[in-house]
Amino acid sequence: MCYQLVLVTPLTLSEVRSMLEPGMRADPLDPSAQAPYRALLRGSQTAVLLLTGWCACGLLPERFRDTHTDEAHLRERYRALRVGRDRIIEALDRHRRSSAVEQPAPGALTRFVAEHARNAGTSAWLLGFAPDDAAPPAGAPAVARSVEETRSDADWLVEGAVVHVVR
Repeated sequence: MCYQLVLVTPLTLSEVRSMLEPGMRADPLDPSAQAPYRALLRGSQTAVLLLTGWCACGLLPERFRDTHTDEAHLRERYRALRVGRDRIIEALDRHRRSSAVEQPAPGALTRFVAEHARNAGTSAWLLGFAPDDAAPPAGAPAVARSVEETRSDADWLVEGAVVHVVR
């Protein structure tokens, strides 16, 4: 699937979806898989995958755009995970299909994070990479970032960490 971006929030799925910009999509994690994610944030109701098409590559901050959405980079990541050639081709095809759908405007994720914080307060974010639809592991170390840091610091989203965004 490439990159996955999970949002853990005290809001409902419909409330999250109402804040999305064109080109963004929020799909709920399977109800049986939500418990470890909801445990990351006191008072959370929902854990969703944020996507553009079938992956999160189109949502990543600008610093990711050149390298992390490049197919050569994706191939290297899949090889490092010892993914077979057929599965790599399938995953890259899925990534290409995502690139062909409407993409959000630059800065859409930053604006969404700020709007979400205004409406819901603290949230938890996880960025991961996998060749399948598995969400990133919920047991990652946690760091805190303010909404202002998400606006001004391209490095606020850390792969492999739980990022708590606070007002």
